Amino acid sequence: MPASIDDSPPHPHTMKSQKDFHAREEIDQLVEGIYRALETTEERLDGRCDDIYFRMDLSINALTSNIETIQGELVEIHSYISRRLEHRCRSTDATTHRPTFTIEHQSTMLQTEAG
Repeated sequence: MPASIDDSPPHPHTMKSQKDFHAREEIDQLVEGIYRALETTEERLDGRCDDIYFRMDLSINALTSNIETIQGELVEIHSYISRRLEHRCRSTDATTHRPTFTIEHQSTMLQTEAG
């Protein structure tokens, strides 16, 4: 006759010692604690990423504004130089009877002298 399951001794690896045994409620509390810790860590990381992103975004916006301002100033400077060259060429032409240069030629001359 086959041996009954109840008659066979339990395997040692399936036995739990009393100190390793946890009630369902204790396990639930441990799992909840782990999830809380994960959420807290995730919130901290999200906050840190936001700090980095928004600072960078603000810096990029500030740089873009500065670039636009500088570009506007460059247009004004170019305009001023063009007017001055045009005025100088007209006054020189009137007194020395030299041929009149175009604005493009004057701009090319400035670039050649500068570079």
